[in-house]
Amino acid sequence: MRSKRTAVAPATVDLPPGVTAKDTVCPTWKSKDRLVRDAGDYGRLTFYKTRGFGWVLATLRIRRGRGGYTDRTYGVIVSTGKQCRVGCGPHVERELTVYVRGSRAKALAKYLVMYAGGVADSNQIRDRISTRRAQGALYRSRLGRDV
Repeated sequence: MRSKRTAVAPATVDLPPGVTAKDTVCPTWKSKDRLVRDAGDYGRLTFYKTRGFGWVLATLRIRRGRGGYTDRTYGVIVSTGKQCRVGCGPHVERELTVYVRGSRAKALAKYLVMYAGGVADSNQIRDRISTRRAQGALYRSRLGRDV
């Protein structure tokens, strides 16, 4: 007689502080404990476990540039609350998706506040960089015409 295969509970898996193993499992569509759609990224928070920063909460993805760069992500370092940029390199040990359910929204409120602030800061950084690039291109184009 064969025994059923059961998923091993990730009790020994390293998780961000305050996150439980059940938070990493997507609720079924039949579940009464639904995702909080206006929390995080449509009810999901993405964490990266990195060597240098520890846990990083991803806030804004940056697409690949013209120079052949890899995709990067702006994020907030969980331990310090500072902004950082995380790539897809070997420093990223693990990616973790946390699903924000209605019953766990209060317990994960710290991360939801951190996510909202991180998104605002990331957008400001992105706007500042793109403005600087546009001003440089405008300056070079005007310089070329005058010469």
